[in-house]
Amino acid sequence: MSTLSLESALSKIDRDRIIEIAKDLISIPSVSGEEKEIMHFTRGLLEDMGIDTEFHGGEDRPIIQAVTNPDAEKLLIFNGHLDVVPIAKPDAWTREPWNPILEENRLFGRGSSDMKSSCAVMIHLMELVQDMDLDLAIGVHLVPDEEKGAEFGSKILVDKIKSGMLRRPDYVVIGEQSNLKVRIAERGMFGFQVKFYGRAAHTAASRVSGINAIAKAAKGVLALQHHIDKFHEWIGYPMQSVNIIEGGKVTNQVPAECTITVDRRLIIGETAEEVVAEVTADLENAGREDSDWRWEIVAPKDEHGNWVYTPANYSSPESELGEAFMKAVPAALVTEPDLYVEWAGSTDGRLYREIGIETFGFGPIGSGAHGPDEFVYVDTLEKAARVYVALAHELSHSG
Repeated sequence: MSTLSLESALSKIDRDRIIEIAKDLISIPSVSGEEKEIMHFTRGLLEDMGIDTEFHGGEDRPIIQAVTNPDAEKLLIFNGHLDVVPIAKPDAWTREPWNPILEENRLFGRGSSDMKSSCAVMIHLMELVQDMDLDLAIGVHLVPDEEKGAEFGSKILVDKIKSGMLRRPDYVVIGEQSNLKVRIAERGMFGFQVKFYGRAAHTAASRVSGINAIAKAAKGVLALQHHIDKFHEWIGYPMQSVNIIEGGKVTNQVPAECTITVDRRLIIGETAEEVVAEVTADLENAGREDSDWRWEIVAPKDEHGNWVYTPANYSSPESELGEAFMKAVPAALVTEPDLYVEWAGSTDGRLYREIGIETFGFGPIGSGAHGPDEFVYVDTLEKAARVYVALAHELSHSG
């Protein structure tokens, strides 16, 4: 049993403290690959709170694990990344990206939305739970390299968990922005190319002996850039976008080949084989009256000849963590929980789910992630903190 009631614990959430920590984190430039300073700073914050903290991973890109009440039977981990994307166009910002500014309810700065402010909430949570005497171990995994695939971040932790070198969490919460909605699923990923074939010729003879592969690819792009009319209640619609086109060698030669690269995001139940069948149908339809229509799909395959892709991943809302979330949200916010089925990319949650750990997402509302004038709504940081506290309280009392 907690020595603090839920109401008393919620009352100890300090909005100003969350803002203070978030500002400190935002003010340290930590573009992926340059996270050493912020990791050492954050470890110092946690140790100043009296929390045992350890580094994993490489010396230049350390990973933080910190756990309170480590002797408890079950472990709840909050995962957040402290790396950010670069400032693509500094003059597009109307504020200094590394100088966080609070304007009414909005905190501006690179990483404010994605996702240093959420990490600040997690760090503040670690302060709060020390006084709650929960029958639950609570910790954080604060990682680098999320923006570039997690090879030097969460993947290292998950590999250690699989090998038994690190304690296996019973539950994981990913603090990425979710607009205060419960995210139980993430779309899968399948990247592939379509190579279109033409016939090289001199520009002067382009209408006589040339077949322009770029023109063929243009037709293919239009065939693939469309809404996909499927829907899953936990995850929303699939997404498909042609993001790269490459073709041509010199300015006076009709291109013989042109390749487009497609990023396809899958919903629950979809497979790469189904995607290939759909793409094939779209392209065959696009070229049905073109006698020079030649193309092939190119993508990695495994040793058995199957397409390599990441399926959509999810944790059931009827799992222990799911049921706890469904109780924590109304307890903290006096509103019924909504599922997050909006347009969103993948998170490190997929790595924990791959090894069978119940993993949900819950985070604040913000805008401008990866772009100029990024910000987060401060009141939603406080609300996220309330849900985290209520979740810890609920899991401590469940069972």
